[in-house]
Amino acid sequence: MITYVGTANPGFSPYAMEELRRRIRGTKVSGLAPGETFSFTSGDHDPEALLTELRRKEPIFLRHLFPVEAENELTGSPEQTDELLQAYAATLGNRAQGKKIAIQVRKEQNSPFPYTSAEGRDVIAPVIKELGGEVVAREADWIVSVYATKKKLYLGCSLPRDNLSDWPGGAVRFRKDEGLISRAAFKLLEAERAFNLPLDRFSNALDLGAAPGGWTSVLLERGLKVTAVDPAEMDPSLELHPSLRHIRRNAADVSFAPGTFDLMVCDMSWDPHHTARIVSELAHVLSAGATGIITLKLMYRKPFQSIQDLMEDYSHEFDIRKVKQLFHNREEVTMWVKRK
Repeated sequence: MITYVGTANPGFSPYAMEELRRRIRGTKVSGLAPGETFSFTSGDHDPEALLTELRRKEPIFLRHLFPVEAENELTGSPEQTDELLQAYAATLGNRAQGKKIAIQVRKEQNSPFPYTSAEGRDVIAPVIKELGGEVVAREADWIVSVYATKKKLYLGCSLPRDNLSDWPGGAVRFRKDEGLISRAAFKLLEAERAFNLPLDRFSNALDLGAAPGGWTSVLLERGLKVTAVDPAEMDPSLELHPSLRHIRRNAADVSFAPGTFDLMVCDMSWDPHHTARIVSELAHVLSAGATGIITLKLMYRKPFQSIQDLMEDYSHEFDIRKVKQLFHNREEVTMWVKRK
C-alpha cells in the first residue's frame, strides 16, 4: 500500500477526497492543508494499476498527486532539514543517473520549513548532480516532490505522467502578458493543455458570452475566425480584428446555419442549467464531431449531483470527453465535449 499527497483547488479537497473514496476500494484519506492538500492510500489496488486508471479517467477535483517515499518529523531547523532533504535525494540512485530531474518544493502556510521553494531546490540539487543527474525546470524524466506541513515533511519521486500534472501541485502558470484582456484567458489556455486539444487545428469558432474577449483573443491569436456573441462591448483592441465578428445579442437570441462552426466555447456566468439549454439548442450550428469547451458554474451545494445532472443535460447533443476542475477554475469546472 502506497501513500500519496494529493492537491485540489482551495476549498475543494473534500470533493477530491470523496471521489477517491468512491473509486479506490479500501483507501484511507486524511487532510493536510485544510481545503487543499491531503493524503490518501492506494487501498486494495495495485499501485501501478491505480495510477494507470487515474490517468485514463482523471478525477474531476484531484489536481495533482505524488507518492510518498519518505515521511519525517519537521522541526524547522535548517541543519536538520538539509540532512533530511539530502539523505532522501541520495536514495534516488539509478533514477537520477543520466536523467533530467525536476525538484518541486511546496509548503503549507505557517509550516516551519525554513526555505523557499527555490532554496529547497538548491539544497537537493548538488546531490542530484553528484548522482549524475541534470536538474531541470521542465520536461523532466523524473520529478522529486517535497511537501512540508506544520509537522511533517513528505518526499517522493515519480514520473511526470503519474502526477497528473508536471507543474508543482498542478498549479499551471502562464506568463502574464501586459496586453491580456482578461484573466479568464488562462482558463482556455489551460484547457488546451489539459485536454490535449491544440486550438490552432480548428478554423471557425463560436464564442458564447464572449465579452470582454479573453477567450476570443486566444482563439484569434491561434488563427481562427471567431463569431463572438455578447450584448456587452468587446475590448477595444479586438474591435477591428479582421477575423472577428461580434454579434451584440444574448446567446439565446442568435441563430446560424447548421454546421457553421467546428469549435464552440462558452464561459458564461449564468445558471449552469440555463447555459446547458442554450448550448444544446445551438448544437446544430456545429459540424459533426465538432468540439466544445464549456465552463460549468457550481452554484449549488452538491457539486457531484450538479455535475451529474449537467452531464445528463449535455449528453443529448454531445459526447462528453472530460470534466476537470482546472487550476484557473474557481467555483466551476471545465468540460470538453464533441458534437454527436
